[in-house]
Amino acid sequence: MKTLKLVSRHKDKNISLLDLQGLTAQNREEYLEAIAAVIDSAGFIGGNAVEKFERSFAEWVGSEFHAVGCGNGTDAITLAVKALDLPAGAEAIIPAMTFFGTSEGLLNAGLTIKLVDVEAGTWLMDPASVENAITKNTKVLVPVHLYGQMAQMDRLREIADRFECRILEDAAQAHGSRWKNRPVGSWGDLASFSFYPGKNLGAFGDAGAVLSRDEALIKRCSAFGKHGGLEKYQHDAIGGNSRLDGIQAAVLNIKLKYVDRWNEIRRSLANIYFEKLANIDGLELPVESPSAHHTYHLFVVLVEEREKFCQYLKEKGVGTGIHYPQAIHQIPAFRGSSICKGHFPNAERVARSAVSLPICPTMSNDDAAYVASVVASYFNSKPDRRT
Repeated sequence: MKTLKLVSRHKDKNISLLDLQGLTAQNREEYLEAIAAVIDSAGFIGGNAVEKFERSFAEWVGSEFHAVGCGNGTDAITLAVKALDLPAGAEAIIPAMTFFGTSEGLLNAGLTIKLVDVEAGTWLMDPASVENAITKNTKVLVPVHLYGQMAQMDRLREIADRFECRILEDAAQAHGSRWKNRPVGSWGDLASFSFYPGKNLGAFGDAGAVLSRDEALIKRCSAFGKHGGLEKYQHDAIGGNSRLDGIQAAVLNIKLKYVDRWNEIRRSLANIYFEKLANIDGLELPVESPSAHHTYHLFVVLVEEREKFCQYLKEKGVGTGIHYPQAIHQIPAFRGSSICKGHFPNAERVARSAVSLPICPTMSNDDAAYVASVVASYFNSKPDRRT
């Protein structure tokens, strides 16, 4: 087994899973100035900051795209599905390993859900499983670009086209990611984004967006998020209230300038983990596809005896997270539901064994090396030290 010397570190200094305070401090004055401009203009709902962000975010993905902001990433999924105008009860296929909000957003839009397993290593939607599961009732595929890596979108696009399905990319964790050098959101009919504060591109609260090349679909999303109409007191359909507010848009306009650099720092930190943690018995590293540009929203490893592992790292000043402790079919809200039908061993293994290691643009290379040394020292220690 590979050994790695434990790097010395000040005993009072900890490495958290995500240092939001440190990240925010880097551009504090810019944020305050942008928020002050919203206050001065009273553009709290809609307004210049929102219009600028919708335009800038779409152009950041590509000049041919359009975007509309909304309240959060779960609402983005619901609005996108409503815009597609699918028949009531239409079937959506999603991976069994994702955040609950993926399923929630689809169910809130009136769809039914069918699960497929994820691939080993990438833990992303398995195209072969999709092809086996798809039926005439399937109207939309919802690949989730989990942890910052895009699913095999060329294969999924071919399957969707062959079966006359739409694709909604759940890109909540994939700001700036690419598949075969094409940006996230460019393979699907629509893509949903979350700007929850911990995302690679995060607001100061809840926020989301829907992206598409199809401007008509984006206008429909906008209408559904504004009580069913594009104009005040216009209600052409039963919609809801899900709008991006001006202060969150102002923050996102600042962060959009830095997200590419932050993503490259994340990739650099991930490379340190790969280099220093390779070939350790009992530790399974994530697999980055050669066709993917992974933005490492999370760096997730698989370990047995997860609680002991996390406690050991905590004692050494290293924070961890679990994403996610249950696969979709294991969530109590779905107990007894038809959603639970099937066998999803890879998703269950991730739920049982996944641990997220710290990865944040505020981290230094030395920080990543220290985390790696702590992880390696856990596996190098004698069994009785972990009991």
